[in-house]
Amino acid sequence: MGFIFRKMVVVGVGLIGGSLALDAKRHRLVEEIIGFGRSEQNLRFAKKHGIVDRYLLDEGDTPEDTDFLLSATPVQAEVSTTARFLPALQQGCIVSDVGSVKGEIVRGMEKLLPPGIHFVGAHPIAGSEQWGAEAAKTDLFVLHRCILTPTRKTDEQALKKVATLWRRVGARVEMMDPETHDKILGVISHLPHVLVYALVNSLARTQVSGVDLKSYCAGGFKDFTRIASSRPELWRDICLMNRKSIGKTLGDYIKNLERLKGWIEKGRGALLEREFARANEIRGQIP
Repeated sequence: MGFIFRKMVVVGVGLIGGSLALDAKRHRLVEEIIGFGRSEQNLRFAKKHGIVDRYLLDEGDTPEDTDFLLSATPVQAEVSTTARFLPALQQGCIVSDVGSVKGEIVRGMEKLLPPGIHFVGAHPIAGSEQWGAEAAKTDLFVLHRCILTPTRKTDEQALKKVATLWRRVGARVEMMDPETHDKILGVISHLPHVLVYALVNSLARTQVSGVDLKSYCAGGFKDFTRIASSRPELWRDICLMNRKSIGKTLGDYIKNLERLKGWIEKGRGALLEREFARANEIRGQIP
């Protein structure tokens, strides 16, 4: 099978953008991959380790024959950063992303891009709390979902090419409207990050007879709070861009916490056990 794209520019060569670049090169899905980012040190690492073929430091140096621009920046920066590339992009170029929020980004991109330059929203549900080109690795997306969020404005051929790219790096491609995506991710991804940040900060603010509580944190606490090591600015942006879904989900969670708090204070052991047993059963149903 031949190349899907000839010239791909990856804006933000980190865990997701870098891993896709690695697999696209390894499977010969893209002929040339060019990195772009704010840190030349990171880009030099990416080139040295074969993640990209070369890199740019100025959007104006983008090759005219670029046929795929991948935005892998923090979500708040996606639309504004893409706008700086527009003068260099030609008719037929496809723009896509890997952002964890879709509604606002899809609307912004569709408003920004002129006729003939097509946007396909994408979100591979894979990764970790690590970032930068050093975090990139092969086969990151194998058997993981990649949600594409087409609208009635999405070009069918562009959608097909982006879907093919993700399938050929091993992802399970699923189509979903942007608003549904944001509601789902607000529950299963964004809320847990907010909770973990709050829990870790609660630990730091709690005083117990001068004891350093951090020194007593064992495996369970460390496992549960691992995602607090994620990039703060990335999760700040996600919370702001998906504030409606996260706000509702967080409100529901706070109500549940208040109910549990009341049961604990009143010694309602049977109710606590029933609630914990229900959670145990639901957790067992998660693949």
